Amino acid sequence: MSISYPEDLRSYLTTRVLTVPMLMLMLLLLLAAWLTSRPDQPSTAGIQTLVIANLLVMFRLWDDLSDLATDRVTNPDRILCQTSHQTSFCRTCGILGITSFSILMFSDPMSGIGFVLLTGFYAIYYKLPWRLSWPRLSYHLLIFKYPCFIALISVSQNEARPQIHLMVMFVTYLILCIYEVAHDPKLRADGWCRVIAGIELITAAIIAASIANSLL
Repeated sequence: MSISYPEDLRSYLTTRVLTVPMLMLMLLLLLAAWLTSRPDQPSTAGIQTLVIANLLVMFRLWDDLSDLATDRVTNPDRILCQTSHQTSFCRTCGILGITSFSILMFSDPMSGIGFVLLTGFYAIYYKLPWRLSWPRLSYHLLIFKYPCFIALISVSQNEARPQIHLMVMFVTYLILCIYEVAHDPKLRADGWCRVIAGIELITAAIIAASIANSLL
């Protein structure tokens, strides 16, 4: 590893953030937020994109920092497992959190409050001793933040169809839960996880059909 934090940070962003799955996730969240409530102005779309990007980087870094002890055994080649600048990465995560809060609070105080509640929930979640022992529940709780991101950037919008918006958020959540099982070998090897993913797939298809019918 480099003795320079900026170089380690650049390596982290390249390997853990600027990846095809993360960019596709960002696009999915924005499309879900805009499906029933498109931004009125380009500036609004820009701010929402900035917030989503900031939240994704912040929580990806927070996830990795929280799993550092496990990753040192299972993924020792990751940047955070090798860097001597862990404290700087923690500070960066905090700065991203302050930035997200400031933008959301400026956009709509309710979004700022929602962000505080969300970070409070995950501050507790990451400290729970059982989260690694109960993977079936843990990955569902971990993915719960993504529909919350959609809600945070949508609070200030004049949502004409709140029920459809909630359905879109739920479908997005189900899709990401299914993807998590599909791409994680440990979850994929668990029979119950496959059953749950199958149920979620059927549920997502039914709700998506209902959404499409409502929008036609």
